[in-house]
Amino acid sequence: METLHNNKIHILPEYIANQIAAGEVVQRPESVVKELVENSLDAEAKTIAVVIHKGGKQLIHVVDDGVGMSKEDLALSIKRHATSKIYTAEDLEAILTYGFRGEALASIASVANLEIRTKRKEDEIGWRLISEPNKEPTIEPISMDNGTQVFVRNLFFNVPARRKFLKSDITEFRYISDTLLKIALCRNDVRFVFYDEDSLVFDVYPSSPKQRIRELLGENIYSSILDVDYEYAGIRIHGFIGQPHLAKTARAEQYLFLNGRSIRSRALNYAVLLAYEHLLEKQTNPFFLLHIELDPRRYDVNVHPQKHEVKFDDEKFIFNVINSAVAKTLAENNLAPALSIEAKFEPFQKVSTEQPEKSQPTQFVNKITGEIIDKSNFQQSQKNFDFKSNFKFKYQGKPEQSIKSNIDNLLQSIEQTSLTVETQKQWKTITQIHNKFILIEKEDRIVIIDQHAAHERILFEKARKAVYENERNIQQLLFPLSIDLNPLEFSIAKEILPELRNLGFILELQNNGELELFGVPTDIIHNEPVDILKEIISSFGETTEIKNSNTREYLIATYSCKAAIKTGQPLSVQEMEALVNELYKCEIPYACPHGRPTIIEMSFDELDKTFCRNL
Repeated sequence: METLHNNKIHILPEYIANQIAAGEVVQRPESVVKELVENSLDAEAKTIAVVIHKGGKQLIHVVDDGVGMSKEDLALSIKRHATSKIYTAEDLEAILTYGFRGEALASIASVANLEIRTKRKEDEIGWRLISEPNKEPTIEPISMDNGTQVFVRNLFFNVPARRKFLKSDITEFRYISDTLLKIALCRNDVRFVFYDEDSLVFDVYPSSPKQRIRELLGENIYSSILDVDYEYAGIRIHGFIGQPHLAKTARAEQYLFLNGRSIRSRALNYAVLLAYEHLLEKQTNPFFLLHIELDPRRYDVNVHPQKHEVKFDDEKFIFNVINSAVAKTLAENNLAPALSIEAKFEPFQKVSTEQPEKSQPTQFVNKITGEIIDKSNFQQSQKNFDFKSNFKFKYQGKPEQSIKSNIDNLLQSIEQTSLTVETQKQWKTITQIHNKFILIEKEDRIVIIDQHAAHERILFEKARKAVYENERNIQQLLFPLSIDLNPLEFSIAKEILPELRNLGFILELQNNGELELFGVPTDIIHNEPVDILKEIISSFGETTEIKNSNTREYLIATYSCKAAIKTGQPLSVQEMEALVNELYKCEIPYACPHGRPTIIEMSFDELDKTFCRNL
């Protein structure tokens, strides 16, 4: 007779529990590569090789020359919560190894075919473990060199729902490449070899931190970075920051490491950016590669399944130390005034007899970005937005929006070289303000045009016609240009290569990691096509997901932004006139592709009211 169960709560079968646990640790092939490489580093490997097939979906093969495992340890290695990194609860408070939870190999074994070969130097033979989901693993002797090899085949073959959410092979390769690049930049004492099937992506030997940057990120960055070495209250910040001209709109080339572990932190990234205040154009981000050395008891690394994020005892203080480290380096290189953290901030715990003179000021947090801003900088930023006048912004298909601007500062900035032109034109005078805006006087109003946003709109509409209506205008280069790409840039270029060609770039990718450029869209022939192309590629580097449906539109908008006239670029009267005429021919002349206004108009009646002339 069948027994009826009224209980609603029951224990999950082990294989289902393992798959659920695997979902936290193993999200994609990149997660597997990261966990295996970190295990190799914990095993004191001096050489680590990674080979992937089909973006890691078909095969991930990691080889190291580390200490290896005994037969007994090998059997335990794929059990859940089996670890050699911690023994007591106190060990969790001072973790310096990469892995410690004992979940990586167990999670991988539950969603893939797993093979591990390992040998210790004191053993005559090695051992091979073969594991399949829901089956008992087998272990047999094998002849091999010292170290460990791990083969992960057919990832997620038994979890079709998870596998179908993986991206294209090129996209998954890009994730893996980005992770290995960060690890290789951090651990310059280890040789890393990376193959995408039969293609060598990089092979870097132990070297100095700066030389590793040269090998992986290129000569341009290597020749334009400044050394950082700063210590305060038990915290050491060292590494490199870029000179201002390396800044880009993308955040792809920003690397932050905590005790040798790559981490993500918008707040700490902003600490670096804040030190560059007044040195960079708006919406640009500096290059940096910074290491934070800190007592592990001051932070918790166990707050993110992939250990990308950490929780500090006092993030505000870490923020201030990083900001001071960068500001001091900039000042020593005559790029910015020096700041003294001792005179401004208070450490979160007593670590020395020295005490700051002032208490820590009020902090403001941007709820959208998570940025931490102290009161003094917040108030200084507010001065830039002390607006007194209203302008009206016209946008096709949308109601008028009120846009404020400081008319007093605007008129004081007008250059004295205004040129009166013929009355049959649409304007009486035209001039450039602060190498940023074009000011036009018409019969009944003044018009202010943002030169960068205006040119961006013009290029955007031309590029859309080139792509969608096949109206490409291409200029062949007299001599081909060779562009060195780092591994991440090369993987991104492979992914967007067809769309770049649709846009009007004639280019080929070489097996040695170079890009050969033979032709460019005519609109950028007088600019720097190499810089523009690299900026386009870099902008994709900070995009965690590129969907096929929006890649084309994103690329067109990015191209338009990178190729447009820059803020701060002086223009002749003829160039201004041509730009304005082209803008008014656009289908949507009143906004750039990102929605920012290109044109602000104000009638003289409104101007009179602003100055209270008709009261």
